[in-house]
Amino acid sequence: MTHIFRKLAIAFGLLIFCGVVAWHALPSQVAKGLIALNNASAGLRSKVISTDVGDIHYLEGGQGETVLLVHGIYARKEHWVEVARVLAKYYRVIAVDLPGFGDNALRADDDYLLDQQQANLLTVMQALELKVVHVGANSMGAYVAALLAEEHPELFASLSFIGSPLGVPTPTPSDMDKARDLGITPLVVQTTEDFAERNEWLSPNIPYIPGPILRTWSEDEVARADHNARIWDVVHRKSGLPTVLDLAPSLEMPTLIIWCQEDRIFHISGAALLDQNLPSSHLATLDNCGHVPMLDKPNAVASEYLKFLSSLPDPK
Repeated sequence: MTHIFRKLAIAFGLLIFCGVVAWHALPSQVAKGLIALNNASAGLRSKVISTDVGDIHYLEGGQGETVLLVHGIYARKEHWVEVARVLAKYYRVIAVDLPGFGDNALRADDDYLLDQQQANLLTVMQALELKVVHVGANSMGAYVAALLAEEHPELFASLSFIGSPLGVPTPTPSDMDKARDLGITPLVVQTTEDFAERNEWLSPNIPYIPGPILRTWSEDEVARADHNARIWDVVHRKSGLPTVLDLAPSLEMPTLIIWCQEDRIFHISGAALLDQNLPSSHLATLDNCGHVPMLDKPNAVASEYLKFLSSLPDPK
């Protein structure tokens, strides 16, 4: 019996040793496994659909009315998992990688123009056969969603700005506004050090992400450094486009604004301004979070979103 226990102890020790080695030496493979486990634990399935703008990777789970979650620049569908974990108990949830982002193939530079991204998002929604859905979106994705909502309001049961949207000029300049005036673009990553610094810009309390995932995402983004620098310029080439604030009076669907007090990217002073210009909106401000509240405070975001969704009339 002692001999058997000794063998088990040795096997267990080898397993731990191999796990530690893989954790540090094979971060990409470990990251894929950890992400898959976390997605599954949230009741989400990883899927791919072929569209006219390429293969689109997305997560799906739950049942009921559909909630479509749309990320911001340089972001990805996995950033929504902890919010989706709660929402999927009551709704069908789909979190997409926008064309050209996340696990999707890169696109030509002009495909990142905001009006083209609007067309691309419409293509994805049509491929997924989404008719009337609740859309929750962050930052650049919120601008893209607002453009689409103005063009195709019939597709939107509601629109939620989860974190401040690009396209709302704020009365008080943000830290990023001040940095850009000096020629600094803190969200554009060129090195692994930039990646760590950007996380500090995005969040006052950086949420824990396992090392292999963080390392893999960092390396992937650094490998796309030149491409991402061009994307930044293309996305901010908005001449001729209405801002989200310009669009707001025409967005008649129920809307939710979740904006964090400590957002360094777009100052909190824009929240009330956007709220005042939307015909049917509810504003929720959160403390101790930054530009990506779905990562900083997923439970608080999910709670506010569920309260908003439950207040809406039943779909006809």
